[in-house]
Formats: sequence, C-alpha cells, structure tokens
Amino acid sequence: MVAPSPGGIYIDGTFGRGGHSKAMLAAMSLTGRLHGFDMDPEAIKVGKELMAKDPRFTIHHAPFSSMRKVLKPHGVKPSSVAGVFLDLGISSPQFDDTSRGFRPEADGPLDLRFDISKGVPASEFLQTVPHSELVQIINEYGEESAGGDAARRIADAICLARSRGELPTRTKAFAELVAQAKGKETSGQVMHPAKMTFQALRIHLNDEFGELRKGMRAAFKLVGDSGRIGLLTWKFSERDIVDQVFRSLEAVRGDDPLLKWYQEQPGSSPLSDGPSLENDEVVKPSEGELKGNSRSRVALLHVMHKRNLPRLAHLEKRAYALPGWAEVVAPVIAAKHEGEVLTKKAKRKKNDIDANAEETEAPKKPKKQKISVT
Repeated sequence: MVAPSPGGIYIDGTFGRGGHSKAMLAAMSLTGRLHGFDMDPEAIKVGKELMAKDPRFTIHHAPFSSMRKVLKPHGVKPSSVAGVFLDLGISSPQFDDTSRGFRPEADGPLDLRFDISKGVPASEFLQTVPHSELVQIINEYGEESAGGDAARRIADAICLARSRGELPTRTKAFAELVAQAKGKETSGQVMHPAKMTFQALRIHLNDEFGELRKGMRAAFKLVGDSGRIGLLTWKFSERDIVDQVFRSLEAVRGDDPLLKWYQEQPGSSPLSDGPSLENDEVVKPSEGELKGNSRSRVALLHVMHKRNLPRLAHLEKRAYALPGWAEVVAPVIAAKHEGEVLTKKAKRKKNDIDANAEETEAPKKPKKQKISVT
C-alpha cells in the first residue's frame, strides 16, 4: 500500500487494534501522514496511545464512510490521498470479547454493535422488529439456505418467544433458540447453527454493507491519480458489493471488445478521460499467514488503482445508443423470441407439414406391369 509514495497521506479505515496501521507507519517516511478510523471505543483507546507515540498518526472515532467530511478540517482534499485501506467485517478482538455478544458459543449480552455508545443492542432491536423485516434480514444477510424457509422458521421462533415474554437477552440462550428453530444440534458441528443469524443481525445493526458502498466511493474521491484502494474481504457478500461498486467506476480496458466495436462505428465520438478504477490484483493469504492466523484462510485482498481513463459505464451508455447496436443484438433476441413462441402444438404442425412436403417431393416408383402368359 505504501511503497510507491512513502511520504503521502494514507487512511486506515478500520483501525481495530492497530496492526495494519503500525505496519503502514513502519513503511512510511517521516513526512508521511496516516489517519485511522474506527467505531469501537476500545479501538479508539488503542489509537490514542499510538497517536501519543507517533505524531504522524491521528485517530478518528467515526465510520470510514465519513472520511471526506472528517478529514476536510485536517486539510485533506479530494485527490490528495495516496492510499486507503479497509479491513471489512468484524475484528478478532471484537469477536473474542464475550461482552460484545458476537459469538454464539460464548455467553454474554446480546449486543452486536461495533459502537456501543450509539443505537440499540440486538436484544432491544428484536423486541420491536416486525416478523417480515426479520425474515428479510436473516435471509439476505445470513445467507441461509432452504429457499428462505430457514429464515422464516428462525423469525417464527423469535416472535413466538417474544410474544410469551421469553425472548433471550444473552447470546448463548438466543443461539439455542435459533438452533432449535433450525432443528440442529449445537454440539459436534463445525459451525454453530446460529452463527449466520448472529452475522445477519450484526450486519443490519451496523449497516455494514451501506458503510462499504459509501466508504468505497469516499475513498475513490479522496485518492489521487495512481492512488491505491485496498480492501480485505472475508465473505462472498462483501465481495459482491466490492465488485458492484468497482464495476460502476471501472476504467475501459484497451482490449475491451465493446471499445473496438465502438471505435469502428461512423457515429461514435471520442471518449473523454476521467477518474476511474483499475483492478490491479487479488491477493490470497500466504502459507506463513495461514499458520499464524487460521481465520485468514477465507480472506482476499483486493487492490485497485485510480486512473485518468474513460469509464466503462460511459462507453456502454454511448455504445448502446448507437443505431448499429440494435443490429448486433437483434439476431440473438429474434432467435430467443422464436424459441419462446413455438409451442408444442405449433411444433407438431410444423413437423406434419415438413413430412407432407417430403412425401410430395419424393419421386414416385414406377408400378410393375402384370404380364399374362397365354
């Protein structure tokens, strides 16, 4: 992240306990500056200790999506940052702290907030959330299988317990309720049956996916030309959002088939350069990292660069508006339409007509003449 511009301005949007920030500071020159962000009060305490030791570092108790607004008073302008790093999801210290309620296996208050000074804990949220909304949250963020049935059954169990005044406020009891709703034992399982429900509630309460979308766009605005954005993802759902935002900002590649076709069209106008993103690489954890941190086996580091190139979305908009594009897609659409409207009855009729035509066109064999012998 730091190597190209050790004296630049950098942002660690997910400070945690400072592991990544310390590594970045070690690679930076004396003129470099690093701003850390976190929502967790415990992380802010650690950040203040680091800030006292290293004047190049400043910690901010704020979500990383607010980085543009927060850094403006510090003289950080758009396109002035050398790199932004985001480690998505929950940090290991948060996960292991039983008082935060992130682990279904351990007993603690059912909280699930990154910032315990804001919002309401999960135990209070579950007392008022409508059944339909709860089903949607568990289904969308919990990645439950069974076509939505699992999410509905979990929501049923929660609402039934709530109606009787028996809704658990502790993690272990709540996890048992979820496991019973799914009909699964909690012992002997590789993954606790309630893990994905805990994940779903955590993502919703902290608006993790909304933060990611806004944070990526804020980082894109702040980094300068050739600046880097690094995102460490842990789940498929996070990668889907990273991909969605990237596709909306993606730079046109020189070998893109659509670009070649567009440039050949008589009515095409030159594409203007502008801020865009190139996907540099996706890095998997090394063997050494896996030995030291087994949780990293599912992690992927996405590295993107900001460029001054035409944006692919702009190319697509222009190309699709050209008259020639209708001719490109028309044969595919026509073939699909023909296949859809051809019913079984029509097919049988067509086969009968074809068979009659073959009989009509086939040459008639000469009849054998009878020879009478007298």
